[in-house]
Amino acid sequence: MDPVLAVVGLAKLLFGVFVGVVGITLAARVATRFGGFESVEAGLRDGNAAIGIVLAGSIVAMGILVRHAVTGTFGALELLRHSAETRLGVAAVPAYAAAHLVAALGVGTLLLVAGMRIFTGLTPEIDEVREIHDGNVASALVLAAVLVVLALLAQQGVETMIDGFLPLPTLGRDALQAPG
Repeated sequence: MDPVLAVVGLAKLLFGVFVGVVGITLAARVATRFGGFESVEAGLRDGNAAIGIVLAGSIVAMGILVRHAVTGTFGALELLRHSAETRLGVAAVPAYAAAHLVAALGVGTLLLVAGMRIFTGLTPEIDEVREIHDGNVASALVLAAVLVVLALLAQQGVETMIDGFLPLPTLGRDALQAPG
């Protein structure tokens, strides 16, 4: 058994659960609110399937957009695990993870809000937000699909942009020692 690998695996698991349950759900709710759905909770309580579909689409889209923040953190943990300077790096990983996650959630939320507003602006003959509030599942399915496709197509751009601001930590040069 490798205890370091077990601890790193547990850290990855807990971070993934936290991001998936807390971060993405909150960001998706914020995005739907600013996208015109102020009463998401009320719609869910009333059993409005259309609002549920839009929220579900937002959650899937946020998962796609934020995935890189999680895998980037995992990459930093793997670099750290193989690094000789482990003690110094351990303190940096939570800060790196938090910054990467906040950046990804923020950019993802802004992207989804912009996508919702642009989409609803392109169809002035239909008030999608009103239709969805009224329970129109067809409108909700279309908007949810637009959000997921937007996330799939923009994910690489979000990833590159965030990597530009928060690159993976660098390690010192590998050194070979001559047998002696």
